[in-house]
Amino acid sequence: MRIGGLASGIDTDSIIKQLMQVERQPLDRFFQRKQTVEWQRDAYRDMNLKLRTLEESASNIRLRSSLNTRVAQSSNEQMFTVTANASVQSGTYQFKVDQVATRTKNISTDAISSGSEKFSTSKKFNEQNGAIGDVAGYNGDQFTIKTYNSSGVAKEVTITVDTSKSLNDMMKKINDSDVGVRAYYDAAFDRVVLERKDSGEFNGEEVNGENRQIIFGGDTGFLNNVLKVEQGNEQSGVNAVVQFKNPVFGEETITVDNSRSNRITIGGMTFDVKEPTGGEFQSVTVSSNTDDAFDKIKAFVDSYNEIISEINIAISEPRYRDFPPLTDEQRRELSEREAEMWDEKAKSGLLRRDPILSSVLTQMRNDLYTPVATSGQFNQIAQIGITTTSNFRDGGLLEIDETKLRAALQDDPDSVHQLLNSVASTELTTVPKNSRTAEQRREIESQTGLVGRLRSTINDSINQIIGRAGNENRTNQQFTLGRELISVDSQIDNFQRRLAQIEQRYWQQFTRMEQAVNQANAQGNALMSQLMGGM
Repeated sequence: MRIGGLASGIDTDSIIKQLMQVERQPLDRFFQRKQTVEWQRDAYRDMNLKLRTLEESASNIRLRSSLNTRVAQSSNEQMFTVTANASVQSGTYQFKVDQVATRTKNISTDAISSGSEKFSTSKKFNEQNGAIGDVAGYNGDQFTIKTYNSSGVAKEVTITVDTSKSLNDMMKKINDSDVGVRAYYDAAFDRVVLERKDSGEFNGEEVNGENRQIIFGGDTGFLNNVLKVEQGNEQSGVNAVVQFKNPVFGEETITVDNSRSNRITIGGMTFDVKEPTGGEFQSVTVSSNTDDAFDKIKAFVDSYNEIISEINIAISEPRYRDFPPLTDEQRRELSEREAEMWDEKAKSGLLRRDPILSSVLTQMRNDLYTPVATSGQFNQIAQIGITTTSNFRDGGLLEIDETKLRAALQDDPDSVHQLLNSVASTELTTVPKNSRTAEQRREIESQTGLVGRLRSTINDSINQIIGRAGNENRTNQQFTLGRELISVDSQIDNFQRRLAQIEQRYWQQFTRMEQAVNQANAQGNALMSQLMGGM
């Protein structure tokens, strides 16, 4: 604690505070610069969040299914259900299920439990004599299970009977193998089931004059006598057999009899068959419902307009240089409302004429208005009813002609999808970016749909902004404004040390003054004493 002015009567503390206020002015400017950089960093990050929202909105119309306006309805959904893609024309089609694909399976011929107790899959075999009898004689026996995969390649697993293990242990080895067979136990029927994981007919082998798809080999005594699973009890899987008629081709019928799956695609329609239709054709009605696709495109346009407005405001806001950020002392002298109004002026124009934002604004407009090379009937966004507003002051906002857009979605949703989401040829995109010629880059741009272009532009801009303003995952050393903050903090620390030295010097100077005044007072008192003594 320092107390000045005892000898001189001067308010030393007040004088030094006033002197230090003058000395602190450069430090206040450092703090104001730091606040401005932090505000600018936050403004960039807010803009990045808005750009990310637009990118997500664009991705919502990226998938072909997102713009599919076709609705397919089965006349008998207990027998089959159906969906149609965007290429299917509206109309009534005919579909018949002659045979449903089934899995090959082999089930115990009888209940496993043959004694007074009920068999348990979790107990050891040699602890269940009361259920399955003495199985010690089978210990060490090996049997094999062989199948053929969809490529006709044989797969085989060898199972060693270990009577000190449980049925669960044995079934796990089967299920974990690559033979494509699932083994399980049905407690209600007390039987084991071995079935192929995939439905349909696969290559097999002839066993006792019959073609079998799950083939047993080796020592099958345990399999036959204990688990009651026998080769001759196999129920072989079959392929689905269906027929399809398109009214455009009259009574001409397409027959599909090679599908192992009960999900079958014909002519742009995907059928999930459940049971035979009893020899009769059932109808499939395909119609258009543009609501969902229209709403997704409208949501994208709304999001685009919002970010366009935000960017236009940000790069054109006026900059009020006479309103720097308030210092703590200045803020205490203002009312809350006055401080808010000051801050509003101080934060204005932080991104004025920003080159990154100006560039993304220009590039997004170019992305939308450059024609797309597609095989469909649409190659420009205006052809589907999306154009810029007539008022140039809007800064490139989009507006939708609902009638025109709905008509495009209803008549040719596939062409709409191509316009928005076409991708460039792999012959071009597989060329490394740094090795592409100017012609290749132009061709990639031409073949890429509007959404793909926008997403690429947005992501590039987001990365540029992250390089300048960082994000929550980056330290200050990893982005431009962060490094500027580090520099300002260093200048603040250095200047604060300098201020401490200046304040110390002032106190030393005033202390010497006080000492001189005190010495002068002492001399004066001594002289006065001598004069008074001589009288």
